[in-house]
Amino acid sequence: MEDKIQTRQEKRELRLRKQIKKEQIIRWSLIGFGVLLLIGSVFLIFSGKEKPKPYEALSAEIAEDARNRQHIDPERAVIVDAGLSLLGKVNYFWGGKSDAVGFDPRFGEMTEVTSQGSETSGTMRPYGLDCSGFVSWCFIQSGMNEAGMADLIGHGTWNQWEKSAAIEWDELMPGDLVFQNEYPEATENHVGICIGFDEEGEPLFVHCAASFDNVVVTYAGDVFRFARRPSVF
Repeated sequence: MEDKIQTRQEKRELRLRKQIKKEQIIRWSLIGFGVLLLIGSVFLIFSGKEKPKPYEALSAEIAEDARNRQHIDPERAVIVDAGLSLLGKVNYFWGGKSDAVGFDPRFGEMTEVTSQGSETSGTMRPYGLDCSGFVSWCFIQSGMNEAGMADLIGHGTWNQWEKSAAIEWDELMPGDLVFQNEYPEATENHVGICIGFDEEGEPLFVHCAASFDNVVVTYAGDVFRFARRPSVF
């Protein structure tokens, strides 16, 4: 009798172990399925996310198309058109500034780079503008004198950052500024001007870039990350 009871208990224990094992298999299968589902979702999100357009110099035709795609208020249009007027015509020059109205006759003249802090310092190069000098020159073309420009726009990326206000990327309008880095943390920076948008609504920017040694129009790429609105707008 005792042997029969023990046998029944063993059978129950065996069934219980089988049931537990079955539940464990189901549980781990569900966990595994959940992990695979999560991985698949992440893959779909990132694979479906549009890659940023390359940071490369665009043609004058593409730039003009972006500029003319929508109406631009006159006070902004004069800044954009000033920037585009130098497209491909002015070299990058470390510390280069100009308060000339129109094309500065010094542009292109071999000149010593006297500003310190660049590998070109002390060398002879065709005179041109640096990135903030380009922005300053564009605003002078709107009718500001040099003193008014210095007060409202500022010399140098630091002052141009300080004299502008942060905006969201989707608030960008032609004439607004974009920066590569954020002050006060940044020790160096690069600035450009929004000129308009392509057929997909992607903003384009005109700037005087050391990497291209000229005034170019590009997409933001992995360079421009911070949008700001000058106090004059």
